[in-house]
Amino acid sequence: MTLLFKRPLLWLIIIALSAGGCTRLFETDQDWQARKALQDLMAIQQKFHQENQRYARNLVEIDRYQLKYHTGIVYLEIQKAGKNHYRAIALPAESNTARVFAYDTEQGGYYEMEEEEVAQYVLGALNFIRQQQSERATVDTFSGVMLFVLLVFGLRMLKRYKEPKAGGVWGAYFLSLLPLSLAVAALNHVNKDTRLSTELLALMGTAVAVSLLCAVLAGRGLIRIPAQGDHHVLKGIAACVLVISLFNGFILAKTYHTYSQPKENTLYFKEGR
Repeated sequence: MTLLFKRPLLWLIIIALSAGGCTRLFETDQDWQARKALQDLMAIQQKFHQENQRYARNLVEIDRYQLKYHTGIVYLEIQKAGKNHYRAIALPAESNTARVFAYDTEQGGYYEMEEEEVAQYVLGALNFIRQQQSERATVDTFSGVMLFVLLVFGLRMLKRYKEPKAGGVWGAYFLSLLPLSLAVAALNHVNKDTRLSTELLALMGTAVAVSLLCAVLAGRGLIRIPAQGDHHVLKGIAACVLVISLFNGFILAKTYHTYSQPKENTLYFKEGR
C-alpha cells in the first residue's frame, strides 16, 4: 500500500507545485494580451511577406491588416525588418511581471526573453518586480515543504495504522493533497490582474471535483470505521481530509467567483491602435 502511494504521489505533488509557480499557469491579463498581439503580428508578417517578398518595417505598413491591440496596455514594435528577416517585441506597457516576448528570425523565431535581455526593456520597476517574484517563490517553497510533510506524515500513519475497514480514508487523504497544492498556489499567485485561462479554469474545476470526492470518501470512512476499538488516528485522518477538502473547495470557488469576471481594462478585442 505504501509503495502504491509513495512514488506516484510524490511526483504528482512536485508537478502540481511546479505548475503553481509557473507564470504561464497564473498569467496576467496584460502578459496574455502582449503575447497575443505578437502572435497576431507574426501571422500578418507571413502574409505580408508572401505578397511583397519582404517583411513590413513598421506597423503603419500593415495597417490594412487591421492588427488589433491597445497601446495603453501593450507595447508592440517591429524593431528591424528586411527581405528575409525581422525582429519584433511585445510587452505590457506597465509590466508587473517583467515578461517580454520577442520574435526574431535570426534567433530561431518566437521566444520569451531571459532576465539579462529583459533588463533592456523593463526599466525602473524591475528590481521591485524581482523582489515580489522572490517573495512568491519563498511562499511556494514553504508550501512545498508543508505538502511534503503532510505526505510523509500520511505515509508513516498508513504504515502504522492499517485498517481493513478504512472505507477509502487513506486514499482520500493522499488524493486531497493534489487540489490542496493548487489552492495554496492560487492564494499566492492569483490577483485582480491574473487571467483565468481555459486550462486554469479546467484545472480548478477538476480540483473542486476531486475535493468533493475526497470529502465523500472521508465521510463514508467515518461511518464505516468500527465504533469499537482504538480508531482515533483513523478518525482524525478522516476529519483532516474533510477540513482539507472544504478548504480546497472554498478557496478555489472563491477564486473563481472573484476573478473570473471580465476585466474592465481588457480592451484587446475592443479597440484598435
